[in-house]
Amino acid sequence: MGRRRSIPQVVFIWLAALLGMGLVAAASFAQGVRRIPEAQAPQKAPTKDRQEWVIAAYLGGARTVASTLRINQPALNTQLVFDAVRFDGRSFDPPLYYGVRGSYFIRGLSFLGIEAEFIHMKVYSDPTQRVRVTGLRRGAPLDQELPLGQIVQEYSISHGANLLLFNLAARWRILWSPDGSRSRLVLATRFGLGPTIPHTESTIEGERQQQYKWGRAVWQWGTGAELHIWRGLYALGEYKFTRTRQRGSVFAGFAESLLRTHHGVFGLSYHF
Repeated sequence: MGRRRSIPQVVFIWLAALLGMGLVAAASFAQGVRRIPEAQAPQKAPTKDRQEWVIAAYLGGARTVASTLRINQPALNTQLVFDAVRFDGRSFDPPLYYGVRGSYFIRGLSFLGIEAEFIHMKVYSDPTQRVRVTGLRRGAPLDQELPLGQIVQEYSISHGANLLLFNLAARWRILWSPDGSRSRLVLATRFGLGPTIPHTESTIEGERQQQYKWGRAVWQWGTGAELHIWRGLYALGEYKFTRTRQRGSVFAGFAESLLRTHHGVFGLSYHF
């Protein structure tokens, strides 16, 4: 049976297509414009003060810090707390970790920008890890260390926590070209907030469930650099930290976990 594309994969395909069309159009326009003789060339507006659009796409890796996993199944009289559950990002396993971003830097305040960003990150718990479990299991008190998989055979957000962020960015453009048209190095920092669209998959005591749903809010802080390659094309590298407390539906209840994640990403950006 063929595997259906997930919602975030479809979103990524459309964004990638738009990015590709934009780059092709920009290159075609640049090649089609005739060079104006220097004597007749109009004076350019100062580059540092002009508005600018930037699009970026990147891959990378994410590491989520161990945290408490709570399982609440009221109908089964189960309320359990699993301490220090470790998570794996599997960033380079399909579907890959990826992100896309669009930025607008303001005319007259071109160091300041507003952005929309989408990040597809994943978390997987290892059912073989031993954890401390406390609470009620089907009405019976429980307080012991045991393999997570004895109760929770699977808990993952494998088609992505899917972070949709709206950022405020500040940048510093340095090492300008002799004609002042391009900065060879751009340093940037950003802070963002937004919703999430997680796809939670769980198997608890043999009962499996999975679904997409609107998740809780996420915030991020990030910093990075862009190095000029050719015309408007730059190579980028960034560090990010994101924090979100996710609550996903499971059989007869819900699971809740705090996801504090470190990201390292690399990719390309294009400045218009």
